[in-house]
Amino acid sequence: MTGASMEVFTEAWCVACCERMNESEAYRQAAATWEGSAVLVMTADATQGVPEERAAWLDMHHGACRGTRMATDADFDDAAYVFESDPATWRRLLSGDTDPVAAAMAGKLRLTKGNLFTLAKYAQAAREMVVAAGAAGGTFPATAG
Repeated sequence: MTGASMEVFTEAWCVACCERMNESEAYRQAAATWEGSAVLVMTADATQGVPEERAAWLDMHHGACRGTRMATDADFDDAAYVFESDPATWRRLLSGDTDPVAAAMAGKLRLTKGNLFTLAKYAQAAREMVVAAGAAGGTFPATAG
């Protein structure tokens, strides 16, 4: 299930992201030595149609996504990395209009857990993860107003 029939940062979207990551040779190569889990957080912003925070957990291991779901409190504790941003930035990231590394350097995509220096080695893997997530499709909630 991909495309307009699902919203981003939902259970169906998580599954589609994992599938796209596993189909991506570019991700597999860029993330060949990357392991651990990550939580992607879309912060609440009622004006963007997101009244509550949404978070996706991804289990990444050597170029493969081994599992995914909506993140639990335990996932936040156990994740190697937590990336957080507002809905407008996620929209730009997933559409390919904004590079994740550039967004991180500009403070638009925040690493709230994890080692930035370790992550720097996997900048291309992070880019390919975002490309795969964008390829999963999905719609953003309607904005208020």
